[in-house]
Amino acid sequence: MGDLSVHEAIFTTRSMRHLKPDPVAREDLEYIIEAATMAPSAGNTQMWAFVVVTDPEQIAKIGAAYRDVGERYIRDGVLADPDITEDRQRVYSKAMHNVEHLDESPAIIVPCLHGRAPDNSDISSGFFSSTYPAVQNILLAARSRGLGTVLLTLATDYTPVRPEATAEVRDVLGLPEDVTITALIPVGYPKGPWGRPWRKPWQDCTHWDRWGRLARATPGLGN
Repeated sequence: MGDLSVHEAIFTTRSMRHLKPDPVAREDLEYIIEAATMAPSAGNTQMWAFVVVTDPEQIAKIGAAYRDVGERYIRDGVLADPDITEDRQRVYSKAMHNVEHLDESPAIIVPCLHGRAPDNSDISSGFFSSTYPAVQNILLAARSRGLGTVLLTLATDYTPVRPEATAEVRDVLGLPEDVTITALIPVGYPKGPWGRPWRKPWQDCTHWDRWGRLARATPGLGN
């Protein structure tokens, strides 16, 4: 593919959950990882590390762990809530596709950080944020090569809702104790078309000079 403009990459990179089984070229995966390392990091510490998984047996094991936590947390938890909103139901119903099919991904990139997240939740949030500029670069770089991605956090140290599943993924990857998993990113050629993701209008969340002066009047909020 030819190079995309920054505008097109940003405005057409959406979560691609349905991926073809076609293998991803190693040179494309290497390019994606190099792009990730171009991201900023706090104090330029570059604490990140990346595990690129293409071995089908390894992917199958990660998929099994992810299915376990996903079925318990999403299918039997979030989606079983009788008070779930329509928007939340739509989002999590789509997320179930990855729960059921992550093991079919041709490649999975696992961003990590050297060190373990502090117990203090406020400090912990800052710790994990050190990797997410790199994660965004992964999504955009993959898009530039015609590859689809989606950011997953179940079965990672970021969302330890079922620690046993996270431990299984850590064991599959052979991670040292002092390395933290921050995300799982399946990578492959998408079955669906690229397109602008659905988002609320930017004007509804943008305030000029001070809070309350919205860029566009919204009923009930004023301008």
